[in-house]
This record gives sequence, structure tokens and C-alpha cells, in this order.
Amino acid sequence: MASFSFKSSGTRISDRSVSTEKFTKKQRDIGIKTPLKNSQGHQIFDMHQDPADQIKDNLRNLILTNFGERLGLYDFGADLSALVFEFTNNPAVESEISERIETAIQKYMPGIQIESISEIDLDKNEKEEINRLGLAKIRLRIVYQIPSARIGNQSIDVTLQGGG
Repeated sequence: MASFSFKSSGTRISDRSVSTEKFTKKQRDIGIKTPLKNSQGHQIFDMHQDPADQIKDNLRNLILTNFGERLGLYDFGADLSALVFEFTNNPAVESEISERIETAIQKYMPGIQIESISEIDLDKNEKEEINRLGLAKIRLRIVYQIPSARIGNQSIDVTLQGGG
């Protein structure tokens, strides 16, 4: 019969010492940053640690997604790509953009309260380039808050563009 030695199988309770690792505040990963990249090197993708940043990233993805682009959720997104072309011809397009954004947020991110949605003017060089290439481009600023998380006074800039 073989005999076993359990001397190297662990430590005794009396051998334990207080470690400072337990008491240091570690940041937890909440979600994946988009666009996907790996600049930190210790994980497959960079991750958000701040809830406000993760919500901003999710909101940007919701606004820039068009119907049919999200697998399994056909109506996910604000579906704004068709409205980019109507921007110069239709004076009510700004209200339609606001309505679509608010509807998408109400359905998929109801904890967010929209304060304002406004168009940001493009600079002169951008306007000239867009006109030369025959493109359509709109830049929006969305100001919002998240009352349940006590996050206020947040804004996000989104650029919508399409070919002409």
C-alpha cells in the first residue's frame, strides 16, 4: 500500500496573513467598447468600466442602427439612414429624426430621458466636400440624463451620412 504525504496540499489557517488585495477597489468590466479593438492587451476586446460610458456606447449603437441590421431584432435601432437623403428637401425631417430617436430609446433604453436633440452645423470645408461628392451628412447632438443611475448632463454627438 502506498502512503501519501499531505504536507504540500495547502496552507494551515494559522499560516494565513491579511492580504491587501481584498481591500483594494478593483474596477469591474461592464461591457465591450465599440468599435472593437484591443489596445490594452490583457483581454480579447477593450471593455468599459464606467456605467455612463457603457450607456453612451449603447445609445450610439442604437441610434446608428437601421431596421434589419440587428440579427433577431428587426425593429432594433432608429432607422435614420433613409432620412439623411431627405434632409435638404423636407423641412420636417428634423422632427422625424427626433421622433424616431425618441421612439427607439423609449422601446430599447427606457431609463434614458432625452433633454434635447439638435443639429450641429458642419464647417465650411465639410460642406464644400459634401457638395462636391454629392453626399448627404447630418451631425446631431443628443443631450440626455439617466435618473435611475443618478447620471445627468450627458451628451453624445452622432454623424449620419449617406451616398448621393
